[in-house]
Amino acid sequence: MAEECIRVEQLRVVRERAEVLRGLSFVVRCSERVLIRGPNGAGKTTLLKVLLGLLRPEGGRVLMMGNEVGSRAWSRRRSRVGYVNQEAVSVDFPVSGREVVEIGTCGLSLGRGERRDRIARAMAAAGCAHLAARAYQRLSGGEKQKLSLARCLCQDPELLLLDEPTSFLDHGSRLELMELVRGLNEERRLTVVMVSHDSSLQDAPGWRVERLEAGAFL
Repeated sequence: MAEECIRVEQLRVVRERAEVLRGLSFVVRCSERVLIRGPNGAGKTTLLKVLLGLLRPEGGRVLMMGNEVGSRAWSRRRSRVGYVNQEAVSVDFPVSGREVVEIGTCGLSLGRGERRDRIARAMAAAGCAHLAARAYQRLSGGEKQKLSLARCLCQDPELLLLDEPTSFLDHGSRLELMELVRGLNEERRLTVVMVSHDSSLQDAPGWRVERLEAGAFL
């Protein structure tokens, strides 16, 4: 049986006096693709924030890659977790596609040549090398999400967390993104957890699908 990448035990989160996650428990094994579906307000984004260490729960325990979230050991491996949100990187100043991807190398001890090569490899793997010199603000939603994936790949991740990545995409871009994520999972053995309210993804082949509603799995 594959090693565990994520273990959540009796997770409880309260926000503004409302219980958002209530006793949630689940395991994600390494190299698995998991799709967590549910309506808006179900607690999907809150769950990802807990996994990223951005939100402290009221109760329960979260282990990622064998380390408790928030611990020193977890902090040392935090860069191995890539995160893509539904609107990609938001900027209000001129920036190129390559510069957006380069954000993924921030905080990494890389020489100039190694940084350049890592960015190039990540953009090629995400199918967006042709966007390197393009103005980010002029790109489509699908193109921006490819750059977001390339940004994550610069981190050499073990785990990808995707928050509603298809929300603002047309049908063709949605299919293309899902195929890209599938390829990265199978070729690089990346563990992928995606949350979405997109009903068109309910029968996603090759994904383990879980239903989250009112802070608990059905």
